Amino acid sequence: MKRTPEKDLLNRIDEFLKEKKDILEQLERFYDEKVEKKVKNGVGKIEKLLTKEIRLGDGNGFINYDEESPLSYIAAFMKDKGVSSVMPSSKFIVRRVIKAMNLTKVNTVVEYGPAEGVITQQILDRIGADGRVLAIELNGNFVKALKKKIQDPRLIAVKGDVQHVKDIMSEHGIRGADAIVSGIPFSFFNPRERHQLLEKTLEQLNDQGRFVAYQFTTHLIPLLKCYFSKVDTQLEVRNLPPHFVFTGHK
Repeated sequence: MKRTPEKDLLNRIDEFLKEKKDILEQLERFYDEKVEKKVKNGVGKIEKLLTKEIRLGDGNGFINYDEESPLSYIAAFMKDKGVSSVMPSSKFIVRRVIKAMNLTKVNTVVEYGPAEGVITQQILDRIGADGRVLAIELNGNFVKALKKKIQDPRLIAVKGDVQHVKDIMSEHGIRGADAIVSGIPFSFFNPRERHQLLEKTLEQLNDQGRFVAYQFTTHLIPLLKCYFSKVDTQLEVRNLPPHFVFTGHK
């Protein structure tokens, strides 16, 4: 495979992150102190603009959700505080996540926060005909869009809270998962909830299973090391915002 300057740069970033773990803490502080505040201020300004200039549908000042619209993520983001992004994951972050999951021998996958199914479809494309993907999504609009866009009998799309993952898996006859992937930012949870979800996640993973989480902060690093025997960290800068991909090995 031909090497390119871009790939060389990304490889050097990955190597640097493995050798200099303190950079992760510096990046998190930078995000918390410099980026997050500006993002929140920017979102506030957008909300004011939409409230003032756009009056559609239910009259609440926000764009109605439409899965066919290029503004679908923005509409969901504006209406639901549990939605973390105004656009789908880039093809680059999707590739990294799929590679981290190592789906060659995976049959059953649980996905936390699939949104409209960008990663879900890629998982289905790589597992066997008898495989299953249980996608747990709290946003009802995303669940409807997911079922409409991906009409695959191997997909079980459920509106629910990932904190109830054990019960949801049991309801659908799933005893264990070979891989669990999460696009839900753990920064949305308080410290106790983060621990609770990781405990439940580890419990539901089969032996040698993997938990892959793609996040824009490093909150998970110290927690993952408490629950998993091995933790890998990668950074994908070709996403908005840039995301870390964490892989916990059971």
